[in-house]
Amino acid sequence: MLGNLDPADVEAELCEGVVGRIGCLSDGRPYVVPVCYVYHEGCVYGHSMPGAKLTALQQDGAVCFEVENITDLSNWRSVIAWGTTELLEGTAAREGLNLLLDRLAPLLGPEFAAGHAHSGAGFPGTVYRIRLTEKTGRYETGEPRE
Repeated sequence: MLGNLDPADVEAELCEGVVGRIGCLSDGRPYVVPVCYVYHEGCVYGHSMPGAKLTALQQDGAVCFEVENITDLSNWRSVIAWGTTELLEGTAAREGLNLLLDRLAPLLGPEFAAGHAHSGAGFPGTVYRIRLTEKTGRYETGEPRE
């Protein structure tokens, strides 16, 4: 059975996910890249080193964000959202980085968690926030269609 996710399920998928995809324009061409992220209070936070993704986000902050949860080809959930990217600095960047590190630390193992200092000081790269303005979701279950 195919269907639309209700708003609470859309929020749950965004909260539970760890890897999503950003779609943007890079030099006038569509560009889609996987990212590790954390979802917090309606925003996606991520981190980028210099490269094509960061250049694209600097050129045009309008993005599409996608995350999915696939059990098999007949059982999946997918969320697509649209928003605007902000490159963070100072306190906002440290807070965004800490949100991201808190989310990823349990998945990176005890060695990472033991060395995780929460200061963000000296951490290379750029922290970005995507303020989501529109969200939609779909699902399929292996249940028979009526």
